[in-house]
Amino acid sequence: MLNNFDKVLERHGKLAELEQRSDQLLDMSSAFSKTTKTLAQQKRWENIRCRVYLGLAVAVGLLIILIVLLVVFLPSGGDSSKP
Repeated sequence: MLNNFDKVLERHGKLAELEQRSDQLLDMSSAFSKTTKTLAQQKRWENIRCRVYLGLAVAVGLLIILIVLLVVFLPSGGDSSKP
């Protein structure tokens, strides 16, 4: 009977330790989830910012090409010769 009582106490101690470890794991998983959400949001904004910069670079490039084409193909008003 005393042996059974010792086993019950030992089992209770192991269960308490297991419960404590499970609580720690729950806290760690909550922190991990919060960190992943924050990181995902940061990466999303970084991706949007990169796309905006790329769009601006393309728009500036197209604007420069358009200005060059207008200068080359449009006759200038200053040096027009009259017959």
